[in-house]
Amino acid sequence: MSSIRVLYLTTDLQKGGLPLRLCNLVRRLSGAGVEPVVGCLATRGPLHDVLDDAGIETFHCDARGGWDARCLVEFSRVIQRINPDLIHASLFHANLAARLCGRIDRSRPIVTSTVTIEVERRWHRRIEALTCGLSDVHVGNSPAVARHLIDDLGFPPGLVCVIPNGIDIAAIDEAPPMRRASFGIRDDSPLMVWAGRMDPVKNLETLIEAVVWIRRERVIQLALIGDGPERGRIQSFVERRGLANIVRFVGWSDHVAGWLKSADVLVFPSRTEGCPNVVLEAMAAQCPIVASRIPAHEAIFGAGGAARLCAWNDALSYADAIRCVLDDDRRPNAMAAGRRIVEQFYSVDTSAAAWIRCYQDLMG
Repeated sequence: MSSIRVLYLTTDLQKGGLPLRLCNLVRRLSGAGVEPVVGCLATRGPLHDVLDDAGIETFHCDARGGWDARCLVEFSRVIQRINPDLIHASLFHANLAARLCGRIDRSRPIVTSTVTIEVERRWHRRIEALTCGLSDVHVGNSPAVARHLIDDLGFPPGLVCVIPNGIDIAAIDEAPPMRRASFGIRDDSPLMVWAGRMDPVKNLETLIEAVVWIRRERVIQLALIGDGPERGRIQSFVERRGLANIVRFVGWSDHVAGWLKSADVLVFPSRTEGCPNVVLEAMAAQCPIVASRIPAHEAIFGAGGAARLCAWNDALSYADAIRCVLDDDRRPNAMAAGRRIVEQFYSVDTSAAAWIRCYQDLMG
């Protein structure tokens, strides 16, 4: 079969979970039966440069906000110029744009996708449910997300399929541990890390409160890797709790795997997730994990004891779980279990092969 020209659309190409994952995926698919063109509804972002350097064509529609309808006109022009065989959209606004504009010039398959269980924007859920029939297939990145789409949003079961996220395990293996001293972090006391986009569903207040409990008994350090709209508020919260000397705001990093190898534990207390990159990366790097007991995490870890799970809003439970991880002589068993899960189900090659099968099925 000849290569499939796929137009990929997301909301933005800023550094963050879905855009980074999309970059890794299309670089793996390029030349493997897929000719990718990647873009976003928003203005140009830093990941445009990454894709351009990889020789992948990009575009942007210059939306100035979530409801800047002018971007739909630009996206329609892109579709007519690119003339893709198939459109693959991710995230709410991109899904809606693909459904509304994807067949403006001719009939073609439309693939849309959801990467988290929406708990805040209920109007997103209603609009997704009302327009889902304009997609040929809608992909969830975990069984928990698929159940949410069918049970909570009313998607037809036959429309929904599951393709888990994939990570580059070889790149994680090659990454050297981060040097703590270069960020003013001590080597003689335990280091917790968190990584991601700082927004409300990440529930960083609970993590900070857990640090308050732990520091009453032992020296502890926390590195927050990432950025986002909540950063200023979280920094103020850290200062009010008297933790400014032990919490480091690292900002975005291209070396998350190195941080995970340098850390004693990843703490990830999100209220909701789909199939989080950093959790999979921690499992591959054999970093111990304490995470929220939510459907997405339970689906990843299963019953194998690969992580300790806590109620998402219970800071004291997190503190107890972190202490147990730091003092547990059986940590290597849990770390090895996590590594086996990632190798079996969550490699980028496994994910890429599943996406190619999806495209080929749609193209007949």
